[in-house]
Amino acid sequence: MAVSVANIIRIAKVSQYLSKIDVSKGSLFGRRIAPNTPQILYMERKAVEWLYNLDPTDTSLTLTANYLYSLCRGYNLKAQNITGGGSVSPINPVTAPDPYDFTVSASSFVVTGATTKTFPQAWVGYNLLFVRNGIPQSTQNVGGNSYYSWDRSTAVLIISPLAVVDESFQFYPV
Repeated sequence: MAVSVANIIRIAKVSQYLSKIDVSKGSLFGRRIAPNTPQILYMERKAVEWLYNLDPTDTSLTLTANYLYSLCRGYNLKAQNITGGGSVSPINPVTAPDPYDFTVSASSFVVTGATTKTFPQAWVGYNLLFVRNGIPQSTQNVGGNSYYSWDRSTAVLIISPLAVVDESFQFYPV
């Protein structure tokens, strides 16, 4: 199996830190490898990397890269598994619906006198933060205070008391 120069450089980078780990373990458990292996790998890798970046078609590059690969000795197979590729799944951010912020009127999102409002489908699955006249509202009816209930599976809001003209309402999906 032929290994490309670019892959040998990646393998050497990983082998370098694997050898460094081995050297550090040697200080606790006795000598494991030559303590200068990480430095040798670094110097040879940097030389191969420099030439590869300068001219990837250079005829001496393959032989030099193979020499670097041989210096990776006991680490090259483990390093190949670590550098073996793979990918990161893209993150598709969930975009919450825009909040509503308005003054109650006969034509507002929640109209004057209303106690129930069905929100657009985009609000299904979200919890709701309801701020009425600058005061966050509770979902508990504690004796005549203002409160609301929200069904996140249907996006239906029920408020008490009813919406009064010129009140400030804010709804935030959370």
